[in-house]
Amino acid sequence: MEKFKLTIFGAGNVGTALAVTLTKNSDFAIQLVDHNEDALHRARALNIDAGFRALRGGEELDPILSDQDMAVSAVPNIAVPRIAAAAARAGVHYLDFSAAKDQTRSILEPLSQRRAVMTGCGASPGIVENIAFGLLREFSPVSDLIIRLGAIPRYPNNRLGYGQIWNVDGLIDEYTLPSMAIRNGQLVALSPLEDYERFCAEGVNYEAFATSGGVDCLKLLSDSTLRNATFKTIRYPNHLDYMRFLLDDLDLRNRRDMLKSLLYNGLPVIEDDVVLVVVTARGYRGRQPTERTVCHRFASVRSLGPFNALTQLAAGYAGSLISALQEGSIPLQGTVVQHGGEMAELLSSPYLSPLLVD
Repeated sequence: MEKFKLTIFGAGNVGTALAVTLTKNSDFAIQLVDHNEDALHRARALNIDAGFRALRGGEELDPILSDQDMAVSAVPNIAVPRIAAAAARAGVHYLDFSAAKDQTRSILEPLSQRRAVMTGCGASPGIVENIAFGLLREFSPVSDLIIRLGAIPRYPNNRLGYGQIWNVDGLIDEYTLPSMAIRNGQLVALSPLEDYERFCAEGVNYEAFATSGGVDCLKLLSDSTLRNATFKTIRYPNHLDYMRFLLDDLDLRNRRDMLKSLLYNGLPVIEDDVVLVVVTARGYRGRQPTERTVCHRFASVRSLGPFNALTQLAAGYAGSLISALQEGSIPLQGTVVQHGGEMAELLSSPYLSPLLVD
């Protein structure tokens, strides 16, 4: 059987982790492409069974994709449209990890008439939508939904209970940009860090509050019959108090460079993290108020490389989708919606099941 040929653009953590994940399956032939020689060198050091290609400045992407089946964009958001355009010209399947912008959607729309197009295939956007919609399908009717997601240290050792787990700029955006929510059936904007709560999951106390993440998920939910829906970030107790001190009392909300420097230089890089997804649905059975919560914890697996749980989860979810496409269980053309899959089947896949913590 001929191998499924896949080019991953971006040899950063997510792109390299996806290459490691997919090379466990002999059905794939992987090519890892980046303009950064140091990133490629680090990927080579992992002894991945893949091809490596250094991208020169201004080099055309079309020849790279001329004999490929799929292009994966694991690059910063600003570079995504270039990869998407190359995939559209080459007529290959496409996947990325970013929330689709209008520009990217317009580039990919003609491609979706011929090939499978998958956008936002990481943790969020990505697997969290699948978990949330899976609960909605099982537990109906639902009036209120709370989606909570957090990548947090497994062993917190400072007052913030936090560290560098993902991009610091992205973290600051989450904490300072308006948060979207559904209230009385309408999509509205909340002030950052609103709707604070404390909750307990499997005997551990956490706190959660609204952040700017999850906009795509809430836009999808705004077409449903939900009365209220909120997307929240999970942290350990008292984290928000310390962040409010930095953002409000010290006014670092308006001095982003200083806040970024403080967090980047003061917080440790966390390699041993967990990703916690807790989704709660509330509704009525007759006159009886009813509630159901699903909780999933994901941790990193060292055999899958030196990547944290958040990175491996994004790679594992994308790997599950790519494998489903290669096997024919995902249509070979059209825009693939992230909330259309069977969650139990995805979580039992060889790409995600090793990450699940019982």
